[in-house]
Amino acid sequence: MVPRLAPKAMATKLVRVLRLQHPDYHYLKKVFQYTRELLEVGPAPPRKRLPALLTEAELVAFYDAVWTAQQLTHVIMLKLLLVTGLRNAELVQLRLADVDVHTGHLRIVQGKGHKDREVLFPLSVRGELAQYVERQRSQGTTYLFESKRHRPYSTRRLRQLVAQYARAAGIEKRVYPHLFRHQFITHLTKHGIISPKLQLLSGHTAEHSLAVYRALALSDVAEEYEAAMRTFPVR
Repeated sequence: MVPRLAPKAMATKLVRVLRLQHPDYHYLKKVFQYTRELLEVGPAPPRKRLPALLTEAELVAFYDAVWTAQQLTHVIMLKLLLVTGLRNAELVQLRLADVDVHTGHLRIVQGKGHKDREVLFPLSVRGELAQYVERQRSQGTTYLFESKRHRPYSTRRLRQLVAQYARAAGIEKRVYPHLFRHQFITHLTKHGIISPKLQLLSGHTAEHSLAVYRALALSDVAEEYEAAMRTFPVR
């Protein structure tokens, strides 16, 4: 393989060729545009940066604000958001039939990429979730979280609630539902749960790892998940 010349050295070689053309700015711009196209060189993708996560104290303050408001639906909905890493649309579309309080599984129907999957929720949530599910069934609801008009919450309403409780908690950072997904995945990573187990729990899969992903069952990661969630600030 021919060693790559330093950029300045390559520029010097190009100058010898281009000087004979008496180029102006626009000519050079076109030359290098075509050069990039012929070499199939595109711009580097922007670097993805992890958003500013909440501190443990901020996370606890957020949940305390939710709990203090004494709106049961909000308490259960936002607690599930915190401890499962669900996407906004996945959370608000949960139906009562999707909740299995005995196994600690939530069934996500037609989630991102139009795929069905299951996620775990911790033992610490099962008791209150079971009571909430029974309450909803007694009221004849279909969705786990319904408005007074018996319609599922919208993702817009979910964003409003998260922002509302963040303000009540005195949090100055921008807080939005998907932030808690980052928070959840970061927490699991810190506790040694890595790909592909992390992909199974979060539903965030890459095409090249699907073979391993399919071979892995939730039962294979349930114990590690429970251990990690014992130290989660919200219980």
